Amino acid sequence: MSILVSVLYASAALLGAAFALVELRMLWRFVTHRSEIRETVHSDETKSRDMAEAPTVTIQLPLYNERRAAEQIVRAAALQDYPVDRFDVQVLDDSTDETSDIVAAAVAEMAGRGVRIEHIRRDNREGYKAGALAEGLERSEADFVAMFDADFVPDSDFLRRILVDSGAFDDPKVAFVQARWAWAEPVRGLLASALALLLDRHFFVQKPTRAYVGNVTTFNGSAGIWRRSAIEDGGGWSADTLTEDLDLSYRCALKGYHGRYLQDVPVVNELPGHMRAFKQQQHRWAKGNAQCFLSLTGRVMKSRGVLRDKLDEAFLLAGYAIHPILMVNLLLWPWAVLLMDRTAFWIVQAIMGLVILVAPISFALTVIERDRGLSFGSVGQIVAGVCIGIGLMVNNTAGQIQGFLSSGGEFVRTPKDHHAGSDEGDASTPKSVGTPKRYRSPLHWTFYIELLVITYCLASTAMLIQAGEGLWAVPLVFWSACLAMVVQLQLTPRHA
Repeated sequence: MSILVSVLYASAALLGAAFALVELRMLWRFVTHRSEIRETVHSDETKSRDMAEAPTVTIQLPLYNERRAAEQIVRAAALQDYPVDRFDVQVLDDSTDETSDIVAAAVAEMAGRGVRIEHIRRDNREGYKAGALAEGLERSEADFVAMFDADFVPDSDFLRRILVDSGAFDDPKVAFVQARWAWAEPVRGLLASALALLLDRHFFVQKPTRAYVGNVTTFNGSAGIWRRSAIEDGGGWSADTLTEDLDLSYRCALKGYHGRYLQDVPVVNELPGHMRAFKQQQHRWAKGNAQCFLSLTGRVMKSRGVLRDKLDEAFLLAGYAIHPILMVNLLLWPWAVLLMDRTAFWIVQAIMGLVILVAPISFALTVIERDRGLSFGSVGQIVAGVCIGIGLMVNNTAGQIQGFLSSGGEFVRTPKDHHAGSDEGDASTPKSVGTPKRYRSPLHWTFYIELLVITYCLASTAMLIQAGEGLWAVPLVFWSACLAMVVQLQLTPRHA
């Protein structure tokens, strides 16, 4: 028994350390090349270009039950400062609620202003978002395709800045340009700040650094523009995974294309309105990430001459696997304390120290880059970000397991209505006749597994204390506190 525990625990620690080393190398590159990295992800808008030569572009808006946000995104897309004969808008509406009526009215109004806009309704949700994008593409003849989810609000100069002013597509091998996700100001509340920090780490540190060193730049599903020929050459949109954006990004990279990221082109959108909604989003991403790992890693490792660092790419595709690794570490912890050789145990703890350091260092660098310095309040955000990241281990481990066992799956939208409660389903029915529907998230089944894991942590803590190993029970208390924080936030009726 002791040998089995030792091997499993040491293996989990080594895998975790491998992820940590890859991340620490990335952070070191960010720190040592910060000025060059900033230049890499900023657009060059010094060139004078003729708007008459603007390329044709279709703006696609995939919607599903977005009553609150539908009119806003339709207007923002239609009122672009771009030659009216050079762009059109497709509202890809799969809604089953009153969203379709709202969209129809907004589309009619924009069409009356001379905008070429189409309201596309399907009689099913086959392929979900990927299916809607693919069907819309078949009905477009434009050279470029811009995409926005319902809660995004692009500035009126979005198309012009990327397609005309920046020259971002001058290189014919640029498949897409991704803009930065930004949040409506100010971001209030510890939960919202922590969620913003978790996502800002990607856009302020990870993504710019990967662009600088020449790794694959991935599309984030919204607030970007694709070259149509690259989509087609890469094999088109596919519903085989729940992260169709990551999937197509790598399929294009394997064809010799690359993406660009413009950090200085922000597009405001909303954070998930509740922890339940955030868990839904993370579960979908974790599942899709595992599906992409299975379908793409072999092709990445066998590729020749198109990817700069295959090992880095493999670790990115396996990114969410850190959660199952942490989960194994938690479950084995009390038994490792009691059964492992103490010298070997200390060596493993030294290795695990790398894993512990990565998240707070990464978050601190994100705050410094984003806010140009640390403050007392940002320390609280960092702590909350670390705790929520750890507390998601059950949810994301479940997503990873499901992704390894099946392809595709239902694309569950992420409710972002801050005024919604949290006790009903995603597309809930009205509380009474004449009351607008409110989008709510049910408790995900992983909530109950989280309660079981907290119980396991507390029982293991008591066991270690009774065995005279009270000091080694502290990590279990910390892990249970992180999980309890996520559990409590799921029970909070309103977004804080």
